[in-house]
Amino acid sequence: MANAKAEEETKEVRIKPDLEKYVNGVSGSGKKTKNCGDEIATALDGFTVEEIRAVASKLTDTSQKDLEAKYAHLNVGMQIMNLRNRIRGAVNKLDKAHEGDKAVVAGLPTLALICEKGQAAVTKRRAAQAKAAEDRAAKAEANAREKAAKEAKGKTTKAA
Repeated sequence: MANAKAEEETKEVRIKPDLEKYVNGVSGSGKKTKNCGDEIATALDGFTVEEIRAVASKLTDTSQKDLEAKYAHLNVGMQIMNLRNRIRGAVNKLDKAHEGDKAVVAGLPTLALICEKGQAAVTKRRAAQAKAAEDRAAKAEANAREKAAKEAKGKTTKAA
């Protein structure tokens, strides 16, 4: 009776995130991931944690070492999430501070300027990942052909 009640309580606690709210993205390592799909997540899509830390450092006037130390106890995904949230805050702060002054470049354009170098690195990294994937596929295909040839040769030898 106690086990049934414990199982029932455990089932009620489960959290199922609504993945309909998220869009597909790519992590710095090239793996598929989910993000909220806003302009900031899109601008930082494919960045490594070090690249995101550099962007956050420039926008928040905090050193990269301080940011690294602050979030060192978290896994990489949580670090990226927290750093992106800090970037969102900094962009919003820039937008509010320069709301009336049209001559000043505000949040998102500033972020785009800061991210240009990182975007070039992401493009280069994605090209290298695509080339590596093509190489692996070609090698697997060559191995499959070689294996098929050996099997065919083995069958003709046994038949003779």
